[in-house]
Amino acid sequence: MESVGNLAMAGAVWETDLLEDTSVQRLILEQYDREQLSLRRYVAFLGIDPETAFEIVQECFLKLQEHLLARGDRTNLRAWLYRVAHNLARNSQSAFRSSRTDFLADVTLAGDPPARSNSAEQDLLARERLDLMNSAIQALSPAQRDCLVLRSQGLKYREIADVLNLSTSTVGENIQRGLEKLKELL
Repeated sequence: MESVGNLAMAGAVWETDLLEDTSVQRLILEQYDREQLSLRRYVAFLGIDPETAFEIVQECFLKLQEHLLARGDRTNLRAWLYRVAHNLARNSQSAFRSSRTDFLADVTLAGDPPARSNSAEQDLLARERLDLMNSAIQALSPAQRDCLVLRSQGLKYREIADVLNLSTSTVGENIQRGLEKLKELL
């Protein structure tokens, strides 16, 4: 009888682990649905080619699974994901010593391809605006650029500070100075 009780207990532990595993998977899928596109845009903005950006985002979510299964902190998973993506992108750049940004012209704010119903003149004007914006963004310091891009993704100053390992006041200063410089250049 005692062995049946232990067996039943072992089954209960197994069921609990399975349910917990399912809730972790559900949380990862919810985060993926919510953040993967903006993470990919952020990584692309850092100068990573689209294929590598896709791989980095996939690796972020694998690391999120490891983090959650190890019972890691769940308080701000969005900032956690951006920090991991930031670090992986920087590691990728260091490993390949590449800082290509020529593909940025193809990345729109909505993440969708540009509409093809525009006239040639409209396409040219849009391309010129995008080139002007890209050159203005490249004129910012890397810290200002990183802060502004994360802010444009909807992160709060505190979240940006967590991602970039800066103080909140430094984030505010970088954003303010970056916006002022962009205003001058545009």
